Amino acid sequence: MEPDTGIRVFWANHPHLATVIVVAVSLFAGLDFDMLTGDMTRASWWAVVVNTVISLALIWRRSWPWAVLAVTVTGDALSGDTQLFAFAVVMYSLVVHRSLQAATIGAVLSVAVLGVVTFQQEGHDGLGPFIGLYGLAVIIPVLVGGTVATRRRHVRSLEDRAARLAREKEQEGKLAAARERVRIAHDMHDIVAHNLTIMVRLADGATAVADTDPERSRKAVQRVAALGREAMTDMRRLLGVLRDDSPDTPGDLESLIETFRIAGLPVTLRRHGPDPSSPGLQRVVFRVVQESLTNALRYADRPTDVLVDLDYGDDPIRIVVADDGRGTTPAPSVGSEQGLNAMRERVAMYGGTVEAGRQVVGWTVRVDLPHPAEGADV
Repeated sequence: MEPDTGIRVFWANHPHLATVIVVAVSLFAGLDFDMLTGDMTRASWWAVVVNTVISLALIWRRSWPWAVLAVTVTGDALSGDTQLFAFAVVMYSLVVHRSLQAATIGAVLSVAVLGVVTFQQEGHDGLGPFIGLYGLAVIIPVLVGGTVATRRRHVRSLEDRAARLAREKEQEGKLAAARERVRIAHDMHDIVAHNLTIMVRLADGATAVADTDPERSRKAVQRVAALGREAMTDMRRLLGVLRDDSPDTPGDLESLIETFRIAGLPVTLRRHGPDPSSPGLQRVVFRVVQESLTNALRYADRPTDVLVDLDYGDDPIRIVVADDGRGTTPAPSVGSEQGLNAMRERVAMYGGTVEAGRQVVGWTVRVDLPHPAEGADV
């Protein structure tokens, strides 16, 4: 720490000590030779009283500088003595605790009032020394106070900026944490809800045909076990991403379609053009198809065809998942539409749009995704 910095810190931490010193110096500076030698007259006693009042008024120089200035100027005018030290302290306080403009106005008014009093008491001969003394009592404190005030404003602005940056950093951290929680919730929904939906449907089907078609029942149960293992693998992958930020690889679209077929959903897959090279875009396509087929499996009433149409050739890329079921309106008990919201957020990350709703027959999900720029990925 630099020496001047240590001095400033000391005085900042001991404001009452500074006040005691200022009052004591003002009391001593206001005494003339007769007062110091003890040769006191009635006029001398009056000057002591005025000097004491002015000096004690300096206690409030920080909070009430205008009032202290008024007391100082009034005391000088009534006593006829010159309280230069107290006047200089008030000028300094006006600059530091108010403004340079306030100090200028205070100096002009004070010098004008005291100049008139001096002219009445001493004539023209007294104006020269008066202007010289009070000029110094104004210029030096204003220069010093202006420097201190400028530095304080600079330090205050740095502190405000640091506090603002700290708040912004904290807010960014909270937003990042919120985004991460939403992402985890979406991934958990994709892994758990979708797999559980298919597993329940397969288990119900296996139970229904256990007596009439044991082989088909056995295959369904095997598929349930396979889906459970896949869900566990996906969970481990998700936890691995949280631990070490490892990449999230795209899912197997063909295997996903086959799983829904085994669950009893008549899915038809059509592709146009080469698959996107972006792994991030492939993940989005996989999740959109997964969510759409899961909703069809849950809500479509006896669909005869569920079309998954992937058109990679045009820009934007178009994904259409349409079923011809009759009862495709989501049940009131589901309600949250978390999967559809997650789909919209995933697609929005790539600048795409999602349209989902009832058609004349069935339900259709339509997603448009612009091709990413060359070399770009999310």
